[in-house]
Amino acid sequence: MFPKPCLNRFMSGISLLAFLAALSAMGWSTPVHARQPGVIGYGYQGRLDPPVGFEPYCKYRVDIDCYCKPPAVTNFDRAIGCSNESQEIAMRDARNTCTVLCARAAVNWGLNDGGVAGRPGGSTVGTVTFEGAGTVAARDSGDYVGYVPFSEEPFGPSWEKERLADELVERTSVPWVWLQGFGKSIQWEDSRGSAAFVQAYWSARGVPSPIGQCRHSVQLACPLEDVRLGDSLQVCSAESETDAQAIARTSCAPMRYNALSRSWRTWAIYGEPVEGQSIAPAATVLAVGPQQFLGYIPSSLKVVGISDDWTKLANELLERTAGTTVWLAGPVKFYAPRRSNP
Repeated sequence: MFPKPCLNRFMSGISLLAFLAALSAMGWSTPVHARQPGVIGYGYQGRLDPPVGFEPYCKYRVDIDCYCKPPAVTNFDRAIGCSNESQEIAMRDARNTCTVLCARAAVNWGLNDGGVAGRPGGSTVGTVTFEGAGTVAARDSGDYVGYVPFSEEPFGPSWEKERLADELVERTSVPWVWLQGFGKSIQWEDSRGSAAFVQAYWSARGVPSPIGQCRHSVQLACPLEDVRLGDSLQVCSAESETDAQAIARTSCAPMRYNALSRSWRTWAIYGEPVEGQSIAPAATVLAVGPQQFLGYIPSSLKVVGISDDWTKLANELLERTAGTTVWLAGPVKFYAPRRSNP
């Protein structure tokens, strides 16, 4: 179904797995009060001038070096934190922006193929979300390691991939985990009889062998061709037919969003951090031309837009998702304000 990553390449870059799942939950240091939506921080190439048009959000501005661990490829080497409240908050936002953007760049590099996800146990309630999910990675030694988003080091190794998956769910509060380097199908010890899996595949190559105990199976079309994951999804549930159907109804859009986001050049974060809440970006504004922007939401296959005002679109995405932040992606020059006529 999917080409198995070269293990040598995988192991040479395994430190980057600490950055996987960039959409993950991450709290900002130093508690702050809610503030009006605005640009929190952005990255840029130091040899070029910083992007223009963000001045209203940057009464206080801190500019720092921001070099991501190789082999992640980025379109920035500096990060700016913005605040209209204090220099301290601007410094915090600069550091956090660098961390989040580097994590996103590591995901874009492609260590996680984004094509296989598992739910260790428990029923699916509401829509499926992969935002903030951790990763269980197979090693060439035959054992496994777990990666919590934004952690410095993996935990493990262990021969019990199921135990690692359970721990990831506990640490991230996300019921799903990405399964990296497992191949087309694996054996999964499911003592609770409630595990579920989502596999992307190419229908022309036939339905893939299921993962684990697949008592209830659903296949559905899903537009993943342009992200090279396939054209269909297989959902397996050991729990019930109802569970499999519920996952099938809501897993295509987040799978596509996650895969699509790897091709976007993400360089900024917009929103309103709130004390005690996650700042995991809930959606993406993508620039496709000068003053031409599209909105993407993980739970929908439909594109929001097209809009000529990225701030208006970003605020609409925040409202639709009840989120606190969104990504800004696409060419920086397209975000520049229109020049007034002489």
